[in-house]
Amino acid sequence: MNRKKRSGWIAVPVSAAAALIAAGSLIAAFSGCGGGGGGGGSVYTSRAYKGHASFADSNNFVAVYPQAVGTRLDDCQTCHASGTVKDAGDKNVLANPCTYCHYVIHPPEGWSNLPTNYGDTLNPYGVAYHNAGRAQAALLSIDKQDSDADGYTNGSEIKDLRYPGDAGSHPGLPLCSVLQVTKKQLEAMPRHTQFGLGNTSKQQFDFYETYTGVRIVDLLNAKGINLTGATNVDILAPDGFAQTFTVDEITKEYPKHRFYSGFGVADMGADCAFVEYPKNTYGLAYGQEIPDVQWHVLAFQRDGLPIEPSSLDPVSGKINGEGPFRNIIPPASSDPDLNTPDRGRNADTSGCTMHEWDYNAAKDHNATRMVKGAVILRIQPMPDGCEEFDLINGGWAMIQDQSLLIYGHGVSE
Repeated sequence: MNRKKRSGWIAVPVSAAAALIAAGSLIAAFSGCGGGGGGGGSVYTSRAYKGHASFADSNNFVAVYPQAVGTRLDDCQTCHASGTVKDAGDKNVLANPCTYCHYVIHPPEGWSNLPTNYGDTLNPYGVAYHNAGRAQAALLSIDKQDSDADGYTNGSEIKDLRYPGDAGSHPGLPLCSVLQVTKKQLEAMPRHTQFGLGNTSKQQFDFYETYTGVRIVDLLNAKGINLTGATNVDILAPDGFAQTFTVDEITKEYPKHRFYSGFGVADMGADCAFVEYPKNTYGLAYGQEIPDVQWHVLAFQRDGLPIEPSSLDPVSGKINGEGPFRNIIPPASSDPDLNTPDRGRNADTSGCTMHEWDYNAAKDHNATRMVKGAVILRIQPMPDGCEEFDLINGGWAMIQDQSLLIYGHGVSE
């Protein structure tokens, strides 16, 4: 799909956008506003999460600034900031805005410097909006302010699709280098296949599955990206959701882990099963080590078939499907106590036995970090003196195009 630069951004052709809108996958219509206050009428937004408490705030934003619909400003990051926390080993961990907010409700055991409330996660623009009353009138009242003190008013930055709460984002910055990778190009690279456990934290079912794709480290090497000096790699979904990984997590070989059978429908019944098994489990017995070498993979096949492309559910605002690309991160430890399946925290276990397998926060819930419909690899830190890209119509055009973008540290066109 041909693209052209416009005012420092990548523009998606109108024909492609129209096709996506007609298919109902680019934007979803929501009526009215609640919670955060003010507003009315129908608001169209593509990248805000309907189930989040901030959904009313995102609707307020696009109602006041309709030109931002479907752009990166139509996202949590406009008001929320990333943050650096310390893990249980006192090591600094950079958390993107999505993860940083999630720490308020789900703080990792033994970690420190975590946000204790949502106010802790706001950037200067988010603070100004909150203090002004969290309504459409609040946005208008701070339009002429310069919340991030970069010399540009909030309104002028939003008009140019720049972040009003980030001093490193303002009108006039050139576009950072961006690499596009197509599915055809990925399929031509050396492939890697691995069988493993996807351990979830919310859903009832964990799963074992075989994924095929390209090791992410091989992809970056093939594109000539030097990771020296890089700190993290963010993997983004088309709705703006992101997961952050250290360079070590992206480039290392993971330890082998074990297969655990007997927790499916055939053994425990539909109401009590909590593991989904594929047709082929390779003859592995309970507790047997899985022989496949494990890496962080950008997968395009599941059980030998192309991964179903993702789409946006217009009712729930959630993503259906998981492709055409999904990052597959293996369990990080060979310790069976950490890498055994367990029931989701919301699973109904009434009438079921084996409660020792109920949700355990200490387990490695690696499936929670597998991004459905991965469309962007963003390598941190971002280069100075340039602005990260924006897809005018969000990331859904990349799903239709079956391609992804790489940008950030070490990337040159």
